[in-house]
Amino acid sequence: MSDSTESKIGFAEDDTSEAILALLPGARQIDLAPETLLVRQGERTDAAFYLEQGAVLVYAETAYGETPLATLTAPRLIGEIGALAALPRTASIKAATHARLYEITRPQLLELGLQSPQLLLSAIEQLGQRIASVNEALAVYSDALGALENRQFNSGILEDLDNPPPALASFAAAFRRFANEIVGKRRQQDEMASAALIQQSFLPKDDALNKARADIEVAGRIRPTRQVGGDFYDFFLLDDDRLAFSIGDVCGKGTPASLFTSIVVTLLRTVGRDRREVADVIARANSLLCADNEATMFATVFFGVLDLRSGELTYANCGHVAPVHLSAQGEMRRLKPTGLPLAIDAGRVARTETCRLEPGEKLILITDGVTEAMNAAKEEFGDARFIDAVTQGAGAPPREMLSTLFAVVDAFAAGVEQADDIGCLIVERKPGA
Repeated sequence: MSDSTESKIGFAEDDTSEAILALLPGARQIDLAPETLLVRQGERTDAAFYLEQGAVLVYAETAYGETPLATLTAPRLIGEIGALAALPRTASIKAATHARLYEITRPQLLELGLQSPQLLLSAIEQLGQRIASVNEALAVYSDALGALENRQFNSGILEDLDNPPPALASFAAAFRRFANEIVGKRRQQDEMASAALIQQSFLPKDDALNKARADIEVAGRIRPTRQVGGDFYDFFLLDDDRLAFSIGDVCGKGTPASLFTSIVVTLLRTVGRDRREVADVIARANSLLCADNEATMFATVFFGVLDLRSGELTYANCGHVAPVHLSAQGEMRRLKPTGLPLAIDAGRVARTETCRLEPGEKLILITDGVTEAMNAAKEEFGDARFIDAVTQGAGAPPREMLSTLFAVVDAFAAGVEQADDIGCLIVERKPGA
């Protein structure tokens, strides 16, 4: 031990420092290289240590790794509180630099406390500081929980959670992970809410059309899931004699799908008003969607133009669920796909077909969320149940028929959360048109 050590011992009373120095010649000397472990967290505490030279790192071992707590430099006594109270080690200690320490056994420490009450007072003072530190940390965690509850949690609060007391190190690490996970999930929820808003903003209002026209009635509904997808429907008048309408499903979910949906809807509206022929509309929209499509997204789409005077419907079904053409007498036919989904291949464009929608006849268009709705037994609603639901509501006006279809799907699912949006659009050419 160097001659300068005696003047550096960090105790208020000279008799305490002298008593410790008197123990050192007979104490076990410990020399540690950097990163060498001195004690392990959780071990039985049977001794304290006097750090004569160098520095040591105190750290907590948690399920998520090591959490540094403090760096202690010479000269000082280490671990006296645990040794006096016979507590397990609350933290691990390893050398931060080359370090020299002396082991002071618990009996020696107790005898030292009897000789120098200041040592005991110092230990009590440190224990009080630790209790105050724990109370302060718990207050910070309480505030952080309140911030999480009120959606006001931010990175500044996480900084306040750094350097926790040893007793709270494992809890602190778990709390940080818990807080980060909650913040991440809420960020995802906010993204889903934005995606739902985007999705709903592109849905037209059927009341305006129904009040303006006596020869046609439409009803549409999209029910988004918790993870918003890219289902959509649309309708708009090209002129006094022609109604354009569409329904579709974009691959994927969340904001990317909603943004791509907005592009598809906007293109079909813009190109639909610019070009008279359905084939030209589909070809142009497909070409534009294929260009620079680095995300390789695509959309199944049914797009049709109905002549309101003659009832002639010209349509292209680009890989979408086949709509049902329902006659006034309840007979059904399916308008099957006529080509690939949009944005897959610019060189392959869906062909067009024609049919006639007589007065009193309906067209029922759905997204695959209807037929793929599942119950608790993982059974799909399926196409047969869809046809039965159409038959059940065949004589009702579009809005009532729409409600019937959703009610039947809901009864089948029996409260099970669905993985995909459920969408439906019904177009009826009114009797007497």
